[in-house]
Amino acid sequence: MQDDSRSNQTWREALQAFDINADALAEFETLLSQQAKSHLQASERPGLSNQSKVEQCFYSSELPAQAKNFAEYSQLLGPAISGSVNTARPDFVGHMTSALPAFMPPVQKLMASLNQNNVKLETSGYFTDLERQVLAILHRCFFASQKGGTDRAVDDYYRENMHQPKQAFGVFCSGGTLANIMALWVARNRLLSNYKLAEKGLFGAMSAMAGDGYTGLAVLVSERGHYSLSKAADVLGLGRENLVAIEVDDDHRMDMAALRAKATELQAKGVKVLALVGVAGATETGSIDPLREMAELAGELGCHFHVDGAWGGAAIFSSQQRDKLVGIELADSITLDAHKQLYVPMGAGMVLFREPEAVNAIKHHASYIIRSDSKDLGAYTLEGSRPAMSLLLHAGLHLIGAEGYGALIDHSVNLASEFASLIQESEDFELILEPELNILSYRYCPATEREALEQALEQGDDSLVADLNQQLSDQTVAIQIAQAAGRQGFVSRTQLHLPHYGPSAIHVFRVVLANPYTRIEHLIQILEEQRTIAAKLAQ
Repeated sequence: MQDDSRSNQTWREALQAFDINADALAEFETLLSQQAKSHLQASERPGLSNQSKVEQCFYSSELPAQAKNFAEYSQLLGPAISGSVNTARPDFVGHMTSALPAFMPPVQKLMASLNQNNVKLETSGYFTDLERQVLAILHRCFFASQKGGTDRAVDDYYRENMHQPKQAFGVFCSGGTLANIMALWVARNRLLSNYKLAEKGLFGAMSAMAGDGYTGLAVLVSERGHYSLSKAADVLGLGRENLVAIEVDDDHRMDMAALRAKATELQAKGVKVLALVGVAGATETGSIDPLREMAELAGELGCHFHVDGAWGGAAIFSSQQRDKLVGIELADSITLDAHKQLYVPMGAGMVLFREPEAVNAIKHHASYIIRSDSKDLGAYTLEGSRPAMSLLLHAGLHLIGAEGYGALIDHSVNLASEFASLIQESEDFELILEPELNILSYRYCPATEREALEQALEQGDDSLVADLNQQLSDQTVAIQIAQAAGRQGFVSRTQLHLPHYGPSAIHVFRVVLANPYTRIEHLIQILEEQRTIAAKLAQ
């Protein structure tokens, strides 16, 4: 009897978590918001050097048996909040995560409160229709020119197809990695449908292809392709060796002559090119491949043409930058991340398909949830249960608008150009690559070392060039590590191959400019910090 009483008491206490007094809940929200506000308004960011000290707060692996009250939990969460990365800081310019519009947190709170599951109408209601509308809006931004000659014809096309079952303009997912996987999943299944992939599996389908003289499949992408494509080749059974990296030109764009030569070579070996992948805004350089030329070659090869526009696809909203994406409208599929330059909280990516029927290549049903005649978007997603992240983008599209997004893109691109000019005028930094959008790279290169490097290049002394570049790389890495461990500005680093510097890669600073609060003054301060660090390291 005592056990029953205790069980009932525990049940009542657990139930209280679902039916909280409004005043108590408001107090809890205030506690959390105060902690977040204090952290976000701090003049200094938490350094990365005290990580071991922070870990001490999160070492316990014991499952809490008793519920804590709100004050206790707020205190428990304190170290995580105060030690989180303030990605909204205007001098946090090393990665693709930035400040959020002020309206996003309350919209995200609404999303959590409604707790919709967009796998199916029965668990999402009208949010499935809202998601289809958002996908149609974005699809129209990229593909309208392919869907009719007049505005009325385009309007009619989207009105007729937006909510049709057995098709979709695209699918939402957690980010660009899943979007790239799904794009190539569709490409693989469509190509191998004649070889009964669904019935025989990949091994059986490839065996059947061998009867037609094929020895394998390959996906071709430039050296600047995102690492998620390697994951896709792995997950889809293509093999990582069959993701073929093609060299880039001096601007880190796809070398079309090399691409055509490799495709011809593979064909001669009996390897079928499954897809060409163009990059619109490379993660390391921001560069954009020659998309129109790639689309034309894909047509010649009879293969899928995918564009990874996770970062740079948002340039479609800018009348000043849009032409840099010319040819993207010819893609069979496009990856786009809303949590990058569309300023949505993390976890919102999508893949768009030029032909909405393409998604049927990966369609799956379940009798209890996704039936064959439904318009459920879960039929076309790799994920099952999904939050209604499309609500956040829906809010952005309506509360910022196309012109607003265009202005944000233009600001960041112009700032990147201004920063590039500042670096070029500097005596102790070298601009590595002119920014095509709003990502640029540079390195520490004081005048003495620069003169020695220029002289070694003129004399053709490859050994000295390599030694000098290694010294500069060591200095650049040391500066970046020291700055990251500090409490002010932050830039990231990467490695790039530059043909005129020889076969070895050099280390460079990588700057991503998307935060609308970032000004040239913040970037000047970052350079001053790096100069100060360099001087201390030289002592």
